[in-house]
Parts: sequence; C-alpha cells; structure tokens
Amino acid sequence: MLTAVKNNFKIMFLSIKYNLMRCMENNVAFMTSIIMMIFNNASFIIQWLTIFALKETVGSYTLNDVMLFWAVSSGSFGLAHILFNGIHKLPDYIEEGKLDAYLTMPKNVLCYVATSSLEPSAFGDLIYGYLALIIFNFSIKNILLYTLLIILGSLIFTSFAVILNSITFFIFRFSYVTEALKEVFLNGCLYPDVIFKRAVKIIFFTLIPSAFASWIPVHLLMNFSLNKFLILIIFTIFIIILAFIVFYRGLKNYSSSNLMGIRG
Repeated sequence: MLTAVKNNFKIMFLSIKYNLMRCMENNVAFMTSIIMMIFNNASFIIQWLTIFALKETVGSYTLNDVMLFWAVSSGSFGLAHILFNGIHKLPDYIEEGKLDAYLTMPKNVLCYVATSSLEPSAFGDLIYGYLALIIFNFSIKNILLYTLLIILGSLIFTSFAVILNSITFFIFRFSYVTEALKEVFLNGCLYPDVIFKRAVKIIFFTLIPSAFASWIPVHLLMNFSLNKFLILIIFTIFIIILAFIVFYRGLKNYSSSNLMGIRG
C-alpha cells in the first residue's frame, strides 16, 4: 500500500512538473498572466483602505487583520489551482466523455485528473498571498504557519470542488450550479466572519466550508490555538476522504450508466 501511495505521489509530481514546463514555454504570456493577477488582487486593497479611512475597525478587525483573509484566501486558491486545477475541468471530462482516457491508466484516477492541468495565473494569487502577509503581518513564524495553513486550505477547497463536480456523474449539466457554489465558497473566504449573519455562518461551517479554509486559519495566525489547529487538521482529513468517496461512487455510476449515449 505504501508503495502504491509513493508511486501516486511520484506520478502527481511529474504531472505538475510537466504542466509547469508546458506553461513556461511562452515566458511572456506566463509572466503577464501572473503580474495581471497580482494587480487584480491588489486593486481590492483600495476598497479596504477606503473603508478603514472612514472607521478604525470592522467589528474587531483592523486593516492588517482583514488583509489576512485576503492573504489566506489568495494563497489557498492559488495553490489549489497550481497543483489540482484539473479538478475544475472534471464536469467537462464527464459530460464530453474525456474521462474515459483516465480510466485505462494504472493510476489513481482522481489524483491523475486533479494534476492533469495547471492554471498559470494562479501563481499570481499565490505570490499575492505572500506579499499581503509580508506587508501587513510579517514575521518568520507567520510565514511558516501561513505556508502550512494554505496547504490545508488548498486541500479543503479542492476537496469541496471534487464533491461538487462529482455531482455531474448523477445530474447532467450540474456544472452551472457547481461554479456558482464555488464562487460562494470563495466569497465566504475573502471577507471577515463578522459581516455575516448567524445563519450564513452556520452554512459556511457546514454545507459550504469556507470557515475552515479561511476563518479558522486567519484566527490561528492572529492567535494560535492548538485545539483549533487540531480541528482544522481533522476536518481537512474528513473532507478529503469524503471527496474520494463521492468521486468513486460517481465513477461507478459513470462506468455503468448510459452516459456514453449522452456523450456521443
């Protein structure tokens, strides 16, 4: 079993490396997409500077605290699209029959699909996240903890995307709903929890787990708590396992249903 896990990680690494090399074939386009994404994200700082010019805090959060939400969200989102961007193409693979090619490969199907694609502009999100952290909340401890937290955040976001996209196995053209829900997830990550009402917070802790990808990591950066950190680890493991279960249950439906007729 350990050998199989090791081989899967090796294949995933080689796939990501190949995707990166392919993206860098056109260095100008690659660098332009990164720089444009950094500027796009940075434009939202103006919005918060304006808000904090009018009032000192939002709830109990200062400008530096709010920038943590953007740093964590951008970093997690960017890392997820660098490492596992293929997941976001899963509905197309299912609906157009392109997933068939992955079923013949002697590899973990989900892992191979996840690493089959890379989004160049996502490097801009990742870099912006580190820049926001360094400018507004710099410390060596924060950088190290932030790196670990965005890894967990990227796994949570990717797992949530797997669960949503796997519904396409059962409901044709569900991708339109999936994209909307992923936008809700991201918006929940970007903004401080204090601006949301109690009912919305419950949703972000359950059905759409933005709280685990952003709110809890931000609070850990502000004031580290071992209990919260362990809860975050446990939830990350839980949602990864759930994503695998939902995906492979859908894959059985894909293999045994009449989707071939639909795709044709």
